[in-house]
Amino acid sequence: MFLDTPQKPPRTLRYVEIAFDQIKSKQNVRDVVILNDSGHPVMSTMVRDDAVQFSGPFQAIRGRLERGMSKIDPTDELLMLRVRTRTNEVLLVPDSKITILVVQNAHDYFKK
Repeated sequence: MFLDTPQKPPRTLRYVEIAFDQIKSKQNVRDVVILNDSGHPVMSTMVRDDAVQFSGPFQAIRGRLERGMSKIDPTDELLMLRVRTRTNEVLLVPDSKITILVVQNAHDYFKK
């Protein structure tokens, strides 16, 4: 009835470095934090202490969302979480072995 989710490849250090560099080079990106599977920052544009403090609440939100979603549909998974304020936008992208947190400037490109 349900399709099997495909197996995700392991993430190597090279993969993490490439992803970090690609994200960091994008326009409007202010900070990038890459977390390992236990939630500790591996790479970051922030100071280490700031990265640890910043990532903690987002890891808690991620855990709550995944638990809540599993009660609704056990076969579903969190692909991306986007939190936006007037000036900033935070993207949380979980993967098989890493989690990527991106802080970017929130700009509206719509004509008023």
